[in-house]
Amino acid sequence: MPPKKQKNPSVNISSSLEESEEFSLETTVPTEDISSSDERDRTGTQKVTRQLIERKELLHNLQLLKIEMSQKNLIIDNMKVDHLTKTEELEERLNVALYQKQVLALRLDSQLQLTQDES
Repeated sequence: MPPKKQKNPSVNISSSLEESEEFSLETTVPTEDISSSDERDRTGTQKVTRQLIERKELLHNLQLLKIEMSQKNLIIDNMKVDHLTKTEELEERLNVALYQKQVLALRLDSQLQLTQDES
């Protein structure tokens, strides 16, 4: 019997990682992506190998990282909204203060004009 050729797990893993660089927020991996020819021997029974366990562990860790990344993206989005809201509120307060400054400056000018006219 010829020895069974083992696949290089780094090829499968790197291709999965390259595909994940698209920043898909999908957190599930289709089962056909997880199954491998290493899973079955010639009699059809499942054979769990160290490489398969490591690959599944890496895929699981990748899923966890995608979930964590999506949560952090949501936090960032919320922080952006909060920042924009605060900026708008501060701009509104600034506009009110500038308007009040103009009103006070006009009142001061008119009172100065009145005092100059009286004297």
